[in-house]
Amino acid sequence: MQIHTVVPVKDLTRAKSRLAGRLSLAERRDLVVEMLGRVLATLLASRGAALAEIWVISADLEVLALAESVGARTIFDRAGDLNGALDQSRIALTAAGAAAMLVIPADVPLIAPQDLASLVATLADGADLALATDRQGDGTNALGLRLPSALPFHFGAQSARLHREAAAALGLRLKLYASPTLSLDVDDVESLGRYHELNDTNRTATEQ
Repeated sequence: MQIHTVVPVKDLTRAKSRLAGRLSLAERRDLVVEMLGRVLATLLASRGAALAEIWVISADLEVLALAESVGARTIFDRAGDLNGALDQSRIALTAAGAAAMLVIPADVPLIAPQDLASLVATLADGADLALATDRQGDGTNALGLRLPSALPFHFGAQSARLHREAAAALGLRLKLYASPTLSLDVDDVESLGRYHELNDTNRTATEQ
């Protein structure tokens, strides 16, 4: 099954605005680049085994250059908003022969190979839609869907509920996926602190 993954990334000048009171713009840019690098490293390590291709869509030329430098394919974002960018990606991935697409945000830096394997297996086993939520169960931290699909993208506030409702309206077979590594998305001070805490723990364990 040809499963392609797409990672949408905002322009770095608008990076993590909710952290503006804690981090400077330069620090927020560095954070996004760091997290994107970690996400791409995990995805690219699974290319060929679980994933056929990795894409990054962004209007930021620095982001696109970074993606290309590590071996990902790129799409220039002409939509200007996240859900529009994913609509644009779906068209491109379908044209490239993808049987399914997996949307992985750039701010889930702890994503593990097992997360990818489980999401891929869910789609391969017949689900039309695979959904992983954030810690609160409100946001969408990963979304996999078989192609072609008429499912509207609803990333943003209450996206998990909106995706579930849209899937039900279309009669799609939905399976939820829960993961402690994939559930952390870094977008506020609390989640940033949790990310640093887990990073430090992992680094200490690796050094021992």
